[in-house]
Amino acid sequence: MTQRTLAELNRDECLARLGRRRVGRLVYSDSMGPVAVPVNFALAGEDVVLRLEPTNTVLRLAQATVAFEVDEVDELTGEGWSVVVRGPAEEVDDDDLPALLGQLGDSPPRPWAEGVHNVWLRISTKVVTGRRLGGYATPLVM
Repeated sequence: MTQRTLAELNRDECLARLGRRRVGRLVYSDSMGPVAVPVNFALAGEDVVLRLEPTNTVLRLAQATVAFEVDEVDELTGEGWSVVVRGPAEEVDDDDLPALLGQLGDSPPRPWAEGVHNVWLRISTKVVTGRRLGGYATPLVM
């Protein structure tokens, strides 16, 4: 298999790529171990904002450290990128919601699934990392 170039993305590149997407994966641990769940999201500054249904799992996420991953891959060329955010998740209080909505402007997260998504979760971006998988690398051995 031919290898490809792999480059680290800096923080600004990571945040720019996050800002261009609307669906990512919330990664957390439950009683069975790590799980990744696709969710709609928006950015408030550097923080990831989700709207979720008020399940027990979601309510346990408040104050937990979670990860959030977004990627894009071109299946024809094999090129793509991935960005991972890690930080504490906290439920947004009703009193703080107007200020958050002001930060989101006309781009709040818009859940696709039916149901009442009245829990707003904010992931503080403590660590953000990203990688870009590029074109074919020069072979080391011919």
